[in-house]
Amino acid sequence: MKTFVTTFNTVLIGALLANYISIYREIRSRFTLSLIVFSVALLLFSISSNPLIPFFLDFHFGPVLGIFTFLPNIFASIAVLTLLYLSYE
Repeated sequence: MKTFVTTFNTVLIGALLANYISIYREIRSRFTLSLIVFSVALLLFSISSNPLIPFFLDFHFGPVLGIFTFLPNIFASIAVLTLLYLSYE
C-alpha cells in the first residue's frame, strides 16, 4: 500500500512541478521559483520514501540502506524551510 501511495504522490508532485515551471517561464517570479524548490524537495521526498527504490538499486540491509531511513526527512525539512522562507518574504 505504501508503494502505491508514494508512487501516486510522485506522479502528482511531478505534474505540479511541471505546472510551476511553465508558470515560472511566463512570469519569472521569485515566489514561483520558491514553489519550484518546494516541489523538487517534495518530489525527492516522495521518491526516496518509496519502498521500491532500495529494491531497484539493489541495496541490502546495512549501512547504505540506513541512508533511506533519514533521507526523506531531509527533503521534507528542505520543503518546510522553503515554506518558512516564503512566509517571512
